[in-house]
Amino acid sequence: MRTTETRLKLSSARSVMLSSITMYANLQYRPAIVIAVIMSLAPASAAVVSEVRFKLSAGDLSSAEALVEDYHRASGSNSEYAAAVSWLGRGALTLGRTADAARYLAETKTLTAILLKEKRIDDDSFLETAVGASIELEAHIMVARGQRDQAIAYLESELPLWKTWWIQARIHKNLDLLTLEGRPAPELDAAYRGSPVLLFLWAHWCGDCKAQGPVIARLKQKYEARGLRFLAPTRRYGEVPNNEHPTAAQEDREIESVWKNSYTALDAVPHPIGDSMMLSYGVSSTPTLVLIDREGIVRMYRPVRVTEAELSQRIEALLAP
Repeated sequence: MRTTETRLKLSSARSVMLSSITMYANLQYRPAIVIAVIMSLAPASAAVVSEVRFKLSAGDLSSAEALVEDYHRASGSNSEYAAAVSWLGRGALTLGRTADAARYLAETKTLTAILLKEKRIDDDSFLETAVGASIELEAHIMVARGQRDQAIAYLESELPLWKTWWIQARIHKNLDLLTLEGRPAPELDAAYRGSPVLLFLWAHWCGDCKAQGPVIARLKQKYEARGLRFLAPTRRYGEVPNNEHPTAAQEDREIESVWKNSYTALDAVPHPIGDSMMLSYGVSSTPTLVLIDREGIVRMYRPVRVTEAELSQRIEALLAP
């Protein structure tokens, strides 16, 4: 099932709202939120969530809280309200207000428990967002309290409980952020062993992926001759312009068209289509970038856009004798 962002992207008043969670600092995990929101004519039904995210991106939790309070007074405890509250929790945690984050987490969990009795999670993208965010936030709070191992165990226990692809991917993302670096790369074909590899996990509708593309192309030009290999996995999202219910073949053609037209300098890079690799690397955020060394060990995992300078530094370290 598609995320809120993807469904809104398909609406007549299209809006792409992409969020990324980064939890790194000198190889020490810490919760931090990098929020990138790109909007165009957001539908009214998405207004409170998008406005809250804008406020939080500026560190303005107080205004975000006021917006959510006003929305609740007008619209009640619906799924959009639950999604907005979940964002307040993430914003509070980013600002170091762990007690407030825990309070918003408890409210989100109470709201989603009630809503899940009334509707299927696959039928409501705001509910899907709120549930996924509550799982993510609970793990973040544990880590903020020094309970990293408990956070990993909690995420692992939640994974089999949810069949929705997006929630599974989100849980995998957070597990990967906590555990993947320094471990063998999942789903990596044996043909890539013995060479350093840059994975560029992308989506054909993703604007940030297109913006990252020229960086990947310059890195390819610079480092391919020195042995760095490139792989660009993706998956079907059930999205083709002007086609509400595309077949797999139709979407495959759309993916190939986007790759050919938007990633011209990467045309020769393999870009396999499938769910398994995208799930293992927790691609609930696109692009996701992964660097793997010659022994097949993950040395960088970033579910966000990454600067050319940082990628170059990381690659130089992998290519060093």
